[in-house]
Amino acid sequence: MKIIIYLSLVLVAVLSCHSDSKENLNKEASVQKNDGLAENPLLMTPITSSIQPKDSTMSTLYGNQIAEKYAKNNSASQYPEGAVLYEVTWKQKPDELWYGANVPKDIFSVEKITFQNNGKCNYEIYKGNPLQRQQTNEKNEIPRITFITGQKMAVSP
Repeated sequence: MKIIIYLSLVLVAVLSCHSDSKENLNKEASVQKNDGLAENPLLMTPITSSIQPKDSTMSTLYGNQIAEKYAKNNSASQYPEGAVLYEVTWKQKPDELWYGANVPKDIFSVEKITFQNNGKCNYEIYKGNPLQRQQTNEKNEIPRITFITGQKMAVSP
């Protein structure tokens, strides 16, 4: 009788220990090879992130090493020459693994700010699928530059 119980427990354990081997990599939230970006901002250092519930979007501000070093040591928004910031915004979708949580869906927009000498900067925005550079005007650029450069680096232990 003990053998039957033992074999039953082993059989249940073996049959219940399987995995769906479903890959949990969110490829649709990644930058694709055919996008019009010269570099992948998702490989840079994240500076801060935010969620916009009204728009069902989430954003992360990424920066190159110059921008990261400046953001870490300064609270002003006067980034030095050579600093590059990327504000990547995704649409949200419900997380399949955690009830009530949201994860990035596809990329909605990528905004790039490149800082030049004399405190000037260059603003670019990429949208669509694949991501392509969009035309902008100075009237729309100034508020976005002010918002993006005004974000402070997230504090982490």
